[in-house]
Amino acid sequence: MVSGARFRRLWLPFIFFSLFVSPDRVESVGNGALEAQHLHAVKLARAGKHDEGLRILDGLIQDFPDNYPLHRDHILITIWKGDCEDALRHFQRVRSQEHPPYLIVPVSDCLLDQNRPKEAATLVRDGLARHPGDTSLDHALRKTTLVVEAGRPIDENRPAVAFEFLTDESDQGLREWSSRLEGSVRVAEHTRLYVRYSIARSDDAALDAGDFDRAGIGVRYRFSEQLSVDQEFSTDVRDAGKTGAATILVYEPFDSWMFTGQYTTFAEDLPLTARAAGVEGKHGGVAAEYNSRDYIWYGLVSFNRYDFSDTNRRESLFGMIGRTFEVLPYREQTLYGEIYGSHNSLVDAAYFNPGRDRYTGIIHRTNFIFESRYKRHVDSLFLSLGSYWQEDYGSHGKWGVRYEQDYDFTATSHLNLGVAYERNVYDGQREYETRFALRFIKSF
Repeated sequence: MVSGARFRRLWLPFIFFSLFVSPDRVESVGNGALEAQHLHAVKLARAGKHDEGLRILDGLIQDFPDNYPLHRDHILITIWKGDCEDALRHFQRVRSQEHPPYLIVPVSDCLLDQNRPKEAATLVRDGLARHPGDTSLDHALRKTTLVVEAGRPIDENRPAVAFEFLTDESDQGLREWSSRLEGSVRVAEHTRLYVRYSIARSDDAALDAGDFDRAGIGVRYRFSEQLSVDQEFSTDVRDAGKTGAATILVYEPFDSWMFTGQYTTFAEDLPLTARAAGVEGKHGGVAAEYNSRDYIWYGLVSFNRYDFSDTNRRESLFGMIGRTFEVLPYREQTLYGEIYGSHNSLVDAAYFNPGRDRYTGIIHRTNFIFESRYKRHVDSLFLSLGSYWQEDYGSHGKWGVRYEQDYDFTATSHLNLGVAYERNVYDGQREYETRFALRFIKSF
């Protein structure tokens, strides 16, 4: 049996702890120690000892992973250290939190440094919504917006005109001609109104029924740097009743990723022979595109579905991945791999319509960068080689060569033109095709 004296010696510490060191007091003492270490880490960082300060914060964050001030100062010290890449990785852990302007501004600068201007502008806009009138955020928004707008093909605040022209050969060796003229103007903040006129023609008089003249009017609205929508309504000028609507939604959650969804009730890219036979169609598609911020890697995946008026349903899947393996001041080389497959539900159709087909191939692209009096001049040579398989007709080789020239005459004038020669296969028969394309954009 334990004596009274020994009992008192065993329980006195516990009684003392219970009376004078309550759970609330333990938490207070713990928070005090946390605050002292936190302040010491910041003090070291301000003295230029960034790594020492970060080591302390790393240990504290392990013990207190939900403590936002620790994460905030870890990000700031990492930026002071000059390591934007690591700071942005850490920022992703607390991105959904409400951040003070003194954190938002340096983080947006880091995003710009890492070639992520759209993410920077979105972050600053969100900050301004919570801190309206903050001068540091106003300045940061102007800076990030300038970078975003500089990367767009046209100045969205100016009137602009765009012209496209294409001539190639159909699956029957028949030459087709198409063009599109568009004028657009800013009508409100983030809002552009445009009108366009498109035509399509064939050299074969027997296929005149496939020609069209089409006019459209639409609105492009940008909700933010990351989300935009294009809504158009169009009609055939020569044949009444052939109206249509087209919607395109573009979402860029990160500067390296772009997701696109589109749907049109009157597809204008149907085969010439289908249009000549009176076949119309609806088209829907989705795509995901990736461009690494260092421009080394590229990826694209797209799915498309056409519902033809002759009951045919065409579904296709396309994928491409590319890597730039040489980057020199005056030359760049990229190798792409691509794969395509499609399925059509209708056995007999008035146009080329394989039950199933697929293609795998590679493309080698060389960019030649020229010094000229223009803002930018790049020529590109594409060499492609692949294998095409069609149900009931087996596999055949395909190849092609294409040369493009891309000019930015000024910040408001752009021209792209290209010519291609290819060997394709339709129902087991080889056909040689030539193509010429031109695109010109001018802002005023």
